[in-house]
Amino acid sequence: MIYPSFSKIRSFAAVAAHGSFRRASEHLHLSQPALSAHIRDLEETLGVPLFHRTTRSLRLTSDGERFLVRARRMIEEFEAGVVELQDQAKLQRGRIVVTCITTIACHVLPKVLATYCQRYPGIKVQVFDDPAPILLRRVADGTADIGIGPLSERAGDLQFQLITHDRFVAVFPHRHPLSHAPSVRLSELVKYPLLTLQPGTNVRAVLEQAFAKRGMAFEPAFEVRNHFTLSGMVEAGLGITILPSMAISMLSNPLLKTAVITNPGIARAVGIVQRRDHARAPLVDAFLQTLAETLGRAADGRKVRSTFLHAASGN
Repeated sequence: MIYPSFSKIRSFAAVAAHGSFRRASEHLHLSQPALSAHIRDLEETLGVPLFHRTTRSLRLTSDGERFLVRARRMIEEFEAGVVELQDQAKLQRGRIVVTCITTIACHVLPKVLATYCQRYPGIKVQVFDDPAPILLRRVADGTADIGIGPLSERAGDLQFQLITHDRFVAVFPHRHPLSHAPSVRLSELVKYPLLTLQPGTNVRAVLEQAFAKRGMAFEPAFEVRNHFTLSGMVEAGLGITILPSMAISMLSNPLLKTAVITNPGIARAVGIVQRRDHARAPLVDAFLQTLAETLGRAADGRKVRSTFLHAASGN
């Protein structure tokens, strides 16, 4: 099937609007012979006449009237799309979808959003706080522009850019025998009931791998769905838990004590997840730049990947 060019459809709409080839040609800055050729070619492509022509008048046929409705809609959509992309390139308007794990959504993202939305008030940001598997799926199927989360073996064709390593810490009730220790070994923790997140979460996967690597049995006393439930159960003295450092600030429970796990430590890689074949829009680059600046200002002692900061700054 042969489709007419956009320029010929635009010429048709102009002739219909002005009711004259002369006025339409002036509006389009196109010669009358060229405009007449556009209409003739369009009618040949469609297989129907679009205008009734006489020496004194020019009016649409019934087919021309029906086609004009669609032609105008097409032109409006095209022009709106051009304006939208131009505004997006200037960071004046657009939409970005970000998916991130809950600890990132609570610990890092609010500061990034506050700066980004202040700089670019015309950009709408949609945020999903997702478990790692859903995060990967959203980025892979294009429903999210970027993800911020842990490195995963299930990333497939996705691209991962490291930001930082999130160290895991042990969490105790404030009267626990280990509550005043600045650091502990994993072998010391297995003596106490372990509370953990349910299977399917990244935290759970990291812990299972850490225990298996050290030849230790992973036998949780309780398994729950979210960090806040863990916090309450630890506070009640039901056991201890092991969580990423970023999750601790989210809990904000003064009755809990923490200790870094050492010899060896446990950590997970956290970074930007993107599709390899997906060109980044300027508004996404601006978001990553804001993220890099926020992490660069962070004073929590975590090491931020310098290559990410360098790349996001465009240097």
